[in-house]
Amino acid sequence: MSRLNISVGSKDFDITLESEFSKYFEEEFREAFGEKTTIETKELLYAYVQKCYDEFIDKQEYKKISAKIDEVVS
Repeated sequence: MSRLNISVGSKDFDITLESEFSKYFEEEFREAFGEKTTIETKELLYAYVQKCYDEFIDKQEYKKISAKIDEVVS
């Protein structure tokens, strides 16, 4: 387990994550916020919206690929 400390607004949060996921999370966090450990609430909201949008696009692509696979298999 890994423990991370992140400040959002003026509040500190300790997050405990499973080791393997922690590495992934830290990389993603750095990609979104750089080397910052204190972020503004607005920045966090924008990052969350972007992640949701990315997931939405990925799911649409998965559906297209799945439909093509179903066509080939059927």
